[in-house]
Amino acid sequence: MVFDPRKDAYSFSNDTVREYITDARGEIVARPRPKDDNARFTHSCFLMSRSVAQFYKFAVFDPKAPKVSNEEYRRRIRKIFGRSLWRRPPNPKIVIPGYANLWEFSKDYKALLQDNMGSWRLTYLRVGNYRMGFPFPRCGQELAMKRLIRGIDRGDLQVVYLARFPKMNHCVILFDYCRFPNGDVEFKMYDPNYHGETGWVRYHANGRYFEIQPRWYFNRGRVNLMRVYLSPFH
Repeated sequence: MVFDPRKDAYSFSNDTVREYITDARGEIVARPRPKDDNARFTHSCFLMSRSVAQFYKFAVFDPKAPKVSNEEYRRRIRKIFGRSLWRRPPNPKIVIPGYANLWEFSKDYKALLQDNMGSWRLTYLRVGNYRMGFPFPRCGQELAMKRLIRGIDRGDLQVVYLARFPKMNHCVILFDYCRFPNGDVEFKMYDPNYHGETGWVRYHANGRYFEIQPRWYFNRGRVNLMRVYLSPFH
């Protein structure tokens, strides 16, 4: 099964706490949102990336099966979200009846999904997050690239943490890649801030670094990458 952000991800996006604008110099700057701004679902890039990967790995959708009650959907959602990503898929997988994919399901059960993803505050306390404030050796980024390729070749979505400390910290999913003759590798990206779109993160072999395409919250440029939601014994 090939991951498709218009089918296998949410029909809603993550909101940022602050509003991002481009100044006269072409630089992206953040400012407080207006009081009447309707951004409500914030701080949730980690939660969305993790839970999309959990649905992809642990769930199966059956559009021909009859729909169930809200409480039963809640029970199945929590069962999916309760499984660590490094675990093997259950046999059989957890069935979500009445829908063809996560995109369709999330249109009808947006609030139910958001309410059961977990606490965004706990994602800020992840021990691994603090690694982003320290130097990243180029050999480590090269190794990360190789491990991303191996994981994608196995059919696993790769949840990664991207940062350019202190300007940008973000969690996304990488799900496919393309190699170039010069050794560069471009990874296809699901970005929780862009629902229904495919973006890219590119590894530059010459400098052994990653680059993210221009985003509304970050100018195109170099970022550090770290894989997350791995087994502690990995």
